[in-house]
Amino acid sequence: MRAKDLINYTIPPLKPSDNIDKAQSWMSEFHVHELPIVDNGSFLGFFNENLLFDHFTGAEKIEDYQFMGTGLFVDQNEHYYELLKKAYEASSNLVAVLDENKKYLGTVTIQDVVEAFSKMSSINSPGTIIVISMTQTDYSMTELSRIIESEGGKILSSFIENNEQQPGKIRVTIKLNLENASAIISSLERFGYTISSIFGKGDEELIEKERLDTLLRYLKV
Repeated sequence: MRAKDLINYTIPPLKPSDNIDKAQSWMSEFHVHELPIVDNGSFLGFFNENLLFDHFTGAEKIEDYQFMGTGLFVDQNEHYYELLKKAYEASSNLVAVLDENKKYLGTVTIQDVVEAFSKMSSINSPGTIIVISMTQTDYSMTELSRIIESEGGKILSSFIENNEQQPGKIRVTIKLNLENASAIISSLERFGYTISSIFGKGDEELIEKERLDTLLRYLKV
């Protein structure tokens, strides 16, 4: 699931020329502590209610404040794990989503991400987890699915991450529906894929724990 699929269109953006009363009214109405600031389609940052207490008295408009989170945005095609990472690093509940021309599309809330994670995660499903190491150019989920399904298996979930130990390579983690995936593993290896890790029954929670790590850290903030 990509960032653009999680945009919450009910959260309105402020303009620099908007007055403070409008910002306070919207934050109360939409039950948020911050709102995005957009000017002619360009994302400028976020206005946080804490600014009202930290700033000098007499300020009347949004542009009178120093905006927060000016770099708190992701590309529309980023995976929601990257979005979650951005929010966690900034201790923010909102992340802006931009298109390929850096134009503002909307905002995603952490609640939206958590809900998406709950729907996508297969932690309670029995099966086997395999981790495949490969180059980005060799990656094809269509080909992986074809090999796995030819051996009677199905992909329950998957995710991709950069391999920090091997620059230029990625790790593809796949949750299968079979507890005995030996035939699938042998088939993948015949096609030249390198299986770096295998987690069977009783072990899948270890890899899911790594997958959940960023989310759990955020929830503990």
